[in-house]
Amino acid sequence: PFMKKILRTFLLFILTIISQSAFSQGEQIFQDSVVHEIRLNFANFNFWSDLTSNYDSFYPDIPYILADATIDGNPVDSIGVRLKGFSSYFFTSTNKKSIKLDFNEFVPGKKYDGLRKVNLNNGQADPAIQRDLLSYNMMREIGVAAPRTAYAKVFLNDQYWGLYLLVEQIDKTFLKENFGNSKGNLFKNIGFSTLEWMDNNPESYQESIQLKSDPQPGAWERFVNLIDVINNSSDADFKNQISEIFDVDQYLRVLAVDVATSNWDSYLEHGRNFYIYEDSVSQKFTWIPWDYNLSMGGHFAQSIYEDPENCETILNGSCPYPPTDSIFLLVIAENSFCCFGVWDNFCQNSYNNFSNDTVILDPFYTTFPVDISGSNKVLIRRLLEVPAFEERYYQHWCGLMEDNFTEERLFPLIEFYGDLIREDIANDPNYLWSLQNFNDDLDQGNGYIIGLKSYVTKQVMRFRDELDQVFECSEQVSFLNRNDIVINEFSASSDSLSGLPDPAGEYEDWIEIFNNTDTEIDLSNAYLTDKIDNIKKWNFPLGTTLPANDYLIIWADEDGAQSGLHANFKLSRSGEFIQLTDYDMVLDSVTYSEQVVNLPSARIPNGTGNFVVQSATFGFNNEEIMTATRSVLATDFQVFPNPAGDYFSVKLPSSPMPGTRLTLYNGIGQPMLSQQLSQVETLVNIADLAHGSYYLRIDGLGVMQLQIF
Repeated sequence: PFMKKILRTFLLFILTIISQSAFSQGEQIFQDSVVHEIRLNFANFNFWSDLTSNYDSFYPDIPYILADATIDGNPVDSIGVRLKGFSSYFFTSTNKKSIKLDFNEFVPGKKYDGLRKVNLNNGQADPAIQRDLLSYNMMREIGVAAPRTAYAKVFLNDQYWGLYLLVEQIDKTFLKENFGNSKGNLFKNIGFSTLEWMDNNPESYQESIQLKSDPQPGAWERFVNLIDVINNSSDADFKNQISEIFDVDQYLRVLAVDVATSNWDSYLEHGRNFYIYEDSVSQKFTWIPWDYNLSMGGHFAQSIYEDPENCETILNGSCPYPPTDSIFLLVIAENSFCCFGVWDNFCQNSYNNFSNDTVILDPFYTTFPVDISGSNKVLIRRLLEVPAFEERYYQHWCGLMEDNFTEERLFPLIEFYGDLIREDIANDPNYLWSLQNFNDDLDQGNGYIIGLKSYVTKQVMRFRDELDQVFECSEQVSFLNRNDIVINEFSASSDSLSGLPDPAGEYEDWIEIFNNTDTEIDLSNAYLTDKIDNIKKWNFPLGTTLPANDYLIIWADEDGAQSGLHANFKLSRSGEFIQLTDYDMVLDSVTYSEQVVNLPSARIPNGTGNFVVQSATFGFNNEEIMTATRSVLATDFQVFPNPAGDYFSVKLPSSPMPGTRLTLYNGIGQPMLSQQLSQVETLVNIADLAHGSYYLRIDGLGVMQLQIF
């Protein structure tokens, strides 16, 4: 018995690893607590010349060259490699250019860790190589679908090329993981787009907006309609019209983080760096953030030179401003030639334009006010003109400042990742700065580097003051306590025999939420997820409420276009994870194993107890079904004795069909024993099982409750 238990424990451990590895594509390569190793080997000794020539000759449609890769010791042959980026290419003085890997460029369908592509960012304008990482982390914390990141040492033909930041590709895999589908239309801003109206011709927008997915019928027409609504709908109609086709709440979250991180190289200021996905299920456009190396005080000026005083235009006196002038730094960050040669009329006009801008300029970096309603970007301005949207925007700020954009949360992250990569930075032959610059940027900065901790400290103080002037967080936002609302019952496998169709008449997975309190709860800030690394995968629609001591059903079927509440994920019958959060607080969670068809798992006692397998109560007290069916859930076979000790006998009404199996489940739905039945009566050994309540299932004959003492 002891060896059997050891073997069973080992098998369960292996099965757990296998099941967890299937939960999310890219879990291995985006494990961010280690530094990965990527080795790229090219047949041509002049590979670097090939890469740069392809970039210089064909940008932006840069061809790939063939290479073999080894990632964390795993060989991956025949992949595509090319250089990427724009400013990260031209403003980088060393050979440490950003790189894109395409696993299926030369072998269709080839993937690594479930991924088709990954990006290797060189950390341009980011000495700490953390700005993308921290900004995306804040995005995910506030409930935005954002790329994952990790670090990797990169070797080219066995030569250590440098420490890079791995960044997830926005593609079909990303869309499937974050939206539950990838059949919609993915648009990328490839230039400068302020989303201003031009005309009804889609070609007018295609200079700056590119359709990255396979075009669906009417894709561009619907995109143009989005632009039309943003710009031309009346004030009276705007709220309803934009809400029907655009995920407003998601963008308000992005906007809050953009402002908090001073991400000037975005739609917020330049009209750059974003994706918009038209979900094929919800039929809404959703904003996806991209490229945050210039957030949190990042500036190209840091990487063009190490000291602004060394600018030729400063040394020769043609520039009339001191090297510490904040607007001067913005000008040379935008136009590097204003640092070299002569300060001409173009440079002066750029300086004047920055001086007249609506943003607030602090020394060395651009910052924005919490109240961004005066923005010259039409989407931001029109959204914040709607009182309900403005209030929602400030509510997200309250959550952001509560436990997301804080010294208490961010400082440990900055220190952890700094310690993780410091040695690899010190050995990086193509690192753009010095090790002292790296350490300065982790902390308080220096004369020309902001310093991440310094940025957070100054901005947190300023934002708290500004937020207090425009919004009362304590009065407007209530934070729930753990177990105020719970996952009360769920079914991960249903068919027509369940008798529980969704509003569309389909028999889908479902999750029941229960309010344990005596007051109605607003679920607008609550989330459900089936991914531990994406805790805010599905947000309850704005205005969703749950009355006191009442129940709410969410269909886990990815059918958001149907009536009712439909999450953007399905439940796995073989077992997985469900979690309920409010803002960033975990209210309830459950990890379950293989489930039985039409036998949900429910809390007993209702709302507070452990999960047991039983017939569905679906919107009612879970204990009611137990009273009626405590002894027998199905009677097409006999079990004796019941309760049982070390053995029990099962007697069937007739000879079993070939392949008929008996399975014994514990109270949370885990299969504890399974064996094939070949005769009418069978003796079953249960000596190794713990005492308690179990459920006995026989294929085709039903389920019976069994007590073991």
